[in-house]
Amino acid sequence: MERKESQSIGDILRLAFQDNCMQDRLDECKASDCWHIIVGPHIASQCRRPFVKAGLMTVGVPNAALRHELLMSRSRLARAINSYLGKEVVADIRFTS
Repeated sequence: MERKESQSIGDILRLAFQDNCMQDRLDECKASDCWHIIVGPHIASQCRRPFVKAGLMTVGVPNAALRHELLMSRSRLARAINSYLGKEVVADIRFTS
């Protein structure tokens, strides 16, 4: 067997993600992971781990006052997350108790 063209593992994985339509799910996981960077460690510690599905990020916030403050800033937070990721991943954020 002859080797015709060598490729890096990163390129192969990138192609596999694109061919199997897994890039969107990977971006959603990255959006969940950057929540603590965007809101800071103190606020993130008071929230449950967010998850993103179909552009909607859902974050559990047991504290009603904090939930209200975050609700008032949700469009700014969504823009900050998308800016951090460099692409439009989060369209809206929902805060639940």
